[in-house]
Amino acid sequence: MVDINPDPATQIYTQFSDRLMRHVAEGLLLLDDQGFVLSANPAMATILGDDVLAMAGRHYRDFWAESLLPPEEIANGVAPGQQQRHETVLRGADGRAVPVSITITAMTGLNQNGRLLHIIPLAEVHRLNHAISHAQRLAGVGILTASVAHELNTPLSIITATCSNLLHEIDGNNLDAKQLAHYIKMVEQNAWRSARIVGVLRNYTFDNAPYMAVTDWNMIIEDALMLVRQQFKSDANVQVAVDLQPDLKSIVCDHNRMTQVLINLLTNARDAMLPDGGEVRIASWMQPLEDADAEADAKAFAFSVSDSGGGIAPEMADKIFDPFFTTKPEGKGTGLGLFIARQIVEQHHGRIFAQNNLNGGATFTVILPRR
Repeated sequence: MVDINPDPATQIYTQFSDRLMRHVAEGLLLLDDQGFVLSANPAMATILGDDVLAMAGRHYRDFWAESLLPPEEIANGVAPGQQQRHETVLRGADGRAVPVSITITAMTGLNQNGRLLHIIPLAEVHRLNHAISHAQRLAGVGILTASVAHELNTPLSIITATCSNLLHEIDGNNLDAKQLAHYIKMVEQNAWRSARIVGVLRNYTFDNAPYMAVTDWNMIIEDALMLVRQQFKSDANVQVAVDLQPDLKSIVCDHNRMTQVLINLLTNARDAMLPDGGEVRIASWMQPLEDADAEADAKAFAFSVSDSGGGIAPEMADKIFDPFFTTKPEGKGTGLGLFIARQIVEQHHGRIFAQNNLNGGATFTVILPRR
């Protein structure tokens, strides 16, 4: 860390920085009330490809890309005890653009308008979000596998019974072409059904790169239900009601990640009704999209998940999408399900929101543009 002024406030800043932030992996800039750098840590210098000594004493605007103005909160101040987070672009020492996430914190008690800038490259943010999303997805695979095993039992039982009947008919020389075709059709249909069930679980489990493609909106819902329906019914006493608009057109999105969004919402609804159970209702529809640029994009795709639980407490309404926020007992939840759902929806330029139902419980709604 580097100091530029010998006054007492600066010395306190320096001691604090040296002891607590020298080895922080993220970039840190400590500013005075005029916006000049009091100190910077080595990680900040690495992010910008600069030298710690060269950063001291410079104004924070020197580090911003010329085409972007710095967040207003840096200049005008953040209320004591509050933080502001932004995504912006900094300018590296060699002139390159460095997309970053920046959190601005007021440093109260030392310098009234001092600011601590906590900076993380967006590439690292995206990597961490991806890792968290995959870990959360894998955490539920055990439960989903039990449900899928039950789903597989039906078509596999039909296949084995059909083969047994086929052998019996052959032994008795009672098989004609029509019966043979019937048996073959039954085996084929249930073999394809089994393959699709396995495929849904495989795609949900694998950590594939984001893949945007044309898909069927209602098929996302059917895939999610295939993975959870039996577990909901047998283990949680939750009944599932479905109301899907049948004539929905195709949408461009990441099918697997949107399946994860729906599973997270369904799991959240199930947990809201424990231990007594209840009913989950899933609906899909199309609705007008505000500020559409073209007639083809004039409608958005939507689905909702409603539960009959206790609803969302008013004091928690603003926190439910925060990472690691959970109302479950310790060890019973990670608090990442809704956070990850929001991250995926926002990556699709959509929105997700929750509201309490008039007759009890809560409804979570997801709206995505068609493109």
